[in-house]
Amino acid sequence: MTAKTTLGIFGLGTVGTGVVTLLGDNPQFEIRAIAVRDRAKPRDIDLSSFEVTGDPFKLADDPKIEILVEVAGGVDPAYQVIKRAITNGKHIVTANKELIAKHGPELFDLANRHNVTIFFEAAVGGGIPLISTLHRGLQANRISRVAGIVNGTTNYILTKMEREQKSFAEALGEAQAAGYAEADPTDDVEGRDVAYKIAILSSLAFQAPIEVEKVYRQGITAISDLDIKLAAEFGYRIKMIGLAQPGVGDSGVSLDVRVHPMLVPRHHPLAGIEGVNNAIFIKGSAVGEIMLYGPGAGRFPTASAVVGDIINLASAIKLPDFARYFQLPISSQVSDIFPIGETTNAYYIRLDTEDSPGVIGNLGHAFGEHGVSLHSVLQKHVADDAATIVLLTHQVKEKQAQAALAEISAQPTTRQIGVVLRVLS
Repeated sequence: MTAKTTLGIFGLGTVGTGVVTLLGDNPQFEIRAIAVRDRAKPRDIDLSSFEVTGDPFKLADDPKIEILVEVAGGVDPAYQVIKRAITNGKHIVTANKELIAKHGPELFDLANRHNVTIFFEAAVGGGIPLISTLHRGLQANRISRVAGIVNGTTNYILTKMEREQKSFAEALGEAQAAGYAEADPTDDVEGRDVAYKIAILSSLAFQAPIEVEKVYRQGITAISDLDIKLAAEFGYRIKMIGLAQPGVGDSGVSLDVRVHPMLVPRHHPLAGIEGVNNAIFIKGSAVGEIMLYGPGAGRFPTASAVVGDIINLASAIKLPDFARYFQLPISSQVSDIFPIGETTNAYYIRLDTEDSPGVIGNLGHAFGEHGVSLHSVLQKHVADDAATIVLLTHQVKEKQAQAALAEISAQPTTRQIGVVLRVLS
């Protein structure tokens, strides 16, 4: 009889209970122990046949556990628990995007030195096999762009705003009521969750780590239902996008990695992604353009990726020196991030002005002075003395657009620059 692979599971929330359920009575595995933060918390699975502990370090130190499965989330104490487990010769399966984004290179190096490996398919994209596709499926390619919708909460909110003419606050409330948004939705709506995920995808695509804290972020809180409608008039849908691509500018070659809402052309594959679904668009030198699409969160989609990693790892550890095969080809040299001011984009700009002669001429003059070419101008009458003006620009460097907007903001006829969004080219 084949010996079972022994597991220790740290975390028993939504994903952790999904993992235990999917493993079920699988004869290939033995769950030796489960570590939880609150042992008294009621859960919808029967734990009577498992050893349950409040100390995750017991899992890291147990010599009979071969694979530590970390689905607790957060950096503390997961970071220290995983480091100790690696030092003790255990393989790791994790769904922890924040941990991998912030400490991945250090943990991968530690794993290499102890001849173990870290699988983290579930860290990005829930049930979508993004990590394995970038790591192994596209090895023959030189990747030139990774762009995607990797946060179901913001995509749900923007979809609600468009389809049902909801305000941001209304759509957020519905997302919270449906369980798609946390009581404190800051990480989602301000782009921090996407920053963790695009940092991971960027490091795989371009084989160099970045400092996630330096990733430019812009949230969706300033987007109104008016912006959704106006974008549609121009032929776009607004989506929260994580973007990673090489950048070349005044500071040399670095990676252009950023997170912000964008106007996505209706014909682009990402424009059709709705609700809580995720999708990643990848451009490679050999494969061309591909998109991976599916459920990006939830108990069983994410647990599916975790259990898939567990099964793959359990099969691989039977092979001699297998860990070398799974070592990530990521440089230890941290890549610079292209300054947002050096990026080149087309822009959607909504501003409120006085409704008086010469306003549009003054706007055009300010943009022209800074080398910003206008593609379209649309004026919406709001009241007797005020107007909303929407502009689409051609491609231009961000610092030029911002310089023009600073001048426009100072014009006496400008009441407010409402929102500035970039356009996905």
